[in-house]
Amino acid sequence: MHYAITDVTAHTVCNDTIEGCTVVVRDGIIAAVGRDVPTEGAEEISSLAGCHVTPGIIDAHCHVGVFNEGVGEVGMDGNDYSDPLTPEIRALDGIYPDDEAFGDARKAGITTLGIAPGSANVIGGQIAALKTGGNITEEMTISDYVGLKCAFGENPKRVYGQKGKMPVTRMGVTAKLRMALMEARLYGERKEHHRTAPLKEGEARAPFKTDYRREVVLRVLRREVPLRAHAHRMDDIQSAVRVAEEFGLDLVVEHCTEGHLIADFLARKGIPVIIGPLDGTKPKVELRNASMEGARKLEEAGVSFAVMTDAPVKRVGSLIDDIRNCVRHGVSREAALRAVTAVPAAIMGLSGRIGSLEAGKDADMAVFEDDPFDFMSGVRLTLVGGKAVHGQL
Repeated sequence: MHYAITDVTAHTVCNDTIEGCTVVVRDGIIAAVGRDVPTEGAEEISSLAGCHVTPGIIDAHCHVGVFNEGVGEVGMDGNDYSDPLTPEIRALDGIYPDDEAFGDARKAGITTLGIAPGSANVIGGQIAALKTGGNITEEMTISDYVGLKCAFGENPKRVYGQKGKMPVTRMGVTAKLRMALMEARLYGERKEHHRTAPLKEGEARAPFKTDYRREVVLRVLRREVPLRAHAHRMDDIQSAVRVAEEFGLDLVVEHCTEGHLIADFLARKGIPVIIGPLDGTKPKVELRNASMEGARKLEEAGVSFAVMTDAPVKRVGSLIDDIRNCVRHGVSREAALRAVTAVPAAIMGLSGRIGSLEAGKDADMAVFEDDPFDFMSGVRLTLVGGKAVHGQL
């Protein structure tokens, strides 16, 4: 399909905002963005005068599909409480693609979701990235593994403390994670030794016994995917950084509720964060220092941050309102928009496909009736791979 959207204000994220812009889409990919780009051959040219176009909105941390809305306990598949270390679990295998939250996301201009297991376990499993269009999970999936979910603090303490097994303390949580990483590192060394050990003449190399759990963690040790750490309090954030530095890992701190209290530390370490859910209540001690000023302080310190809903903790469709609230509390419009486009795309290793309006990227877009930072501006059209999944061209 080859078409063009004309007369819009395009918030490209990668470059300047362009008024009177044309966006050309061909076969699900953005072909051109600009004022005077050619539209020859387009099967349809749609003028959307007065509308604003952004890259598709991205929520890099939610539980859509694994904690289903409106169905009670039967839809609670996000936590496997069987063991504090479950790296082998994939969020992808628990996603119900007809969860009503997917529809809510489409209506809000959200085109990509980072769907994570819950935070009951020290290592909870593999985070997946899915598009919001469609209902066949494999067809929606961009990647089944964009980060390994781990959790510090109260959640694993509470779950396993009630069972009378480790971890009962923050010390125990960090020790469990460190042990899993050490075991995977030793496994990797044995695997490499097996691969490279010299053979006697005529001797065949015996098969190596693969351990799937350790293979998953090994990819984190090789920095193929980041360790994505649920950590609210400053002590937990610092523990996550400490472990990441011990093992040479790429780290993303998620929730990061007290991150603004140590923003200079995070900036100095170059740690990206995903903050949220924002503007909620404080039902546990870890949220005592939650503040709507946090995002502004992170930006001022130079910390790269994304914003998440943690849906269904907050409704996934509230994400755009969250960044509007960030702007109300002093965050620049540029940083606020990047927090739900370019930054989450980079965190999930998907910058080559999504996160900005530029030629060669997936035609994932949100079309707003007016300025996207205006609370009264609704989403007129959501495009995933160039196809309208909310509204009509």
